[in-house]
Amino acid sequence: TGGEPQRLTYHPGDDVAIGWTPDGKNVLFTSRRSSYSDPARFFTMPLHGDPFPAELPLPMGSQGCYSPDGSHFAYVPLFQWEPYWRDYRGGQTTPIWIADLSDSSIVKIPRDNSNDRNPMWVGDTIYFLSDRNGPTTLFSYDLKTGKVTELIHNAGFDIVYASAGPGGIVYDQFGSLHIYDFATHSEHEVHVRIAADMPQV
Repeated sequence: TGGEPQRLTYHPGDDVAIGWTPDGKNVLFTSRRSSYSDPARFFTMPLHGDPFPAELPLPMGSQGCYSPDGSHFAYVPLFQWEPYWRDYRGGQTTPIWIADLSDSSIVKIPRDNSNDRNPMWVGDTIYFLSDRNGPTTLFSYDLKTGKVTELIHNAGFDIVYASAGPGGIVYDQFGSLHIYDFATHSEHEVHVRIAADMPQV
């Protein structure tokens, strides 16, 4: 609907917004505000009320999302300096872990030293990007069966970012936006027009 952005945090470090709590009342973000070195940690910041963020009970991480009921958290525990280094298999490859926020215990999504990132929790499935079969593409992890499935066969440029929304996942591939549709299990390109309301533009 437009309007002016509302500032939420005032720490001098970098606070990077990465999502929302399931109820939509808090912004999920990463910050190094309480870290003694490089790794960032996860925080939530209310849109209204309490002026201070709350820290998740995890030692570090770079990307993450909540389960629909808010009890669990799928996240990338490691920071990667060169996230677009194709076919990288060094010491900074990124797994995805699923944490129980009541006790911080974890379950690891199966992998063989691949770069897995961008977890998106929808129902009983965690969608994510991975280069385990070649160029980075979209995969799913079934929480009930533990099965990992490649959803989009990709023989071209890497998919670099994805976000889940109602009915599907939008992703960025070589400067174009595409939607993977949950109902049809197919993808198509979309065109976006942005109308900003801010006076400076």
